[in-house]
Amino acid sequence: MTTRSTLERFTLAALALALSGLATSCYGGAAANTSGKVRVVTSAELFADFIRNVGGDRVEVTALVPGHADPHTYEPVPRRVQDVVNADLVIVNGVGLEETLMGLINNNVRKDVPVVEMAAGLPLIGGDTNEPTGNPHLWMDPQLTMRYVERIRDALVQVDPAGEATYRANAGAYLQQLSALDGEIASAMASIPQDRRKLVTFHDSFPYFAQRYGLEVSGVVVEAPGREPSAREMARLEDRIRADNIRVVFKEPELNARLLEMAAQDAGAEVMTLLNVAYTDNVHSYIDLMRFDAQQLVEGLGSP
Repeated sequence: MTTRSTLERFTLAALALALSGLATSCYGGAAANTSGKVRVVTSAELFADFIRNVGGDRVEVTALVPGHADPHTYEPVPRRVQDVVNADLVIVNGVGLEETLMGLINNNVRKDVPVVEMAAGLPLIGGDTNEPTGNPHLWMDPQLTMRYVERIRDALVQVDPAGEATYRANAGAYLQQLSALDGEIASAMASIPQDRRKLVTFHDSFPYFAQRYGLEVSGVVVEAPGREPSAREMARLEDRIRADNIRVVFKEPELNARLLEMAAQDAGAEVMTLLNVAYTDNVHSYIDLMRFDAQQLVEGLGSP
C-alpha cells in the first residue's frame, strides 16, 4: 500500500477545497428541486443503502464515495460539490471515517441543512493516534446498524415531516430485516469451534463484529489505512499467526493487502476476503455484505 506524505495529503486536500470553492462560485448556489424528493448526501454507498431503505420513493440519495472505494482515504471529487450544495440533509458515519470528505461537506453545505453523524454518542471500541475517538466501523454489528437506521428515520422526519408515516413504516420493516440478519449471523458464527474464532485482518475493521459474535481480533496489519507498518510490526504479526495457529487471514478488496499476503505466505496461512464498506460485483447491499462475510468466516475458520 502506498503511503502519502503529510505534505502531499495536505496539498491534495487544499487543492480539492480550492476547487470546491471555485465550483460553488460557478454553480451559484443550490439548484431548484424539481423532483420534489428530499435530496440526501452521504459518504459511502453502503450508507446510501440504509437511507434508501428508510426513505423509499421520497428520497434521492447521493453517495460521495463510489461503492468500490474506502471512505477513509477517498479524496474529494470537485464535481460532487453541487450535490452537497443541493442537499436537504447530509448523513455521515462520523468518528473520523470521513476525514478526507468533511472539508468538502463543511465548506459547501447550506447553513440550514442538518449534518447527522450516525455514530455520535454510541459506544466505541478502542482509540489510538490514528483514530483518537475510537474505531469507526460500528455498522459491522447489525444491532448498532439498527441505531443508525433509527437516526436516519428521525433525521428524515425532521426535514420532511409530511413523510413521517412513510419513514416510520419503512424503518420498522428494515429494522425487522436487520434483526433477522443478526440472528442469522449469530447462528452461523456459533458453528465455528471456539478455538478457531480468531481473526487476522489487514485493516482494523471488525472489532464490533467480533464483539457481537464472540470472535477475537488476533491481529491486524494496519490500525487505519494510509500508514505502512514497520518491519518489526510485520514480524510480530507473523509470530502471532504462527503462535495462534491461524490458518486463514482476511483482506479487503478496496485496500492493497500485499503485506498481509506476504506475511500469510511466510506463516503458511491462506488469504480470504471480507467486506466492510466497499461492494463487489456480486454484493450491492448491506445485508448481502454481512451474509457474504458470515459465509467467508464459516468457510475459512470453521472448516476442519
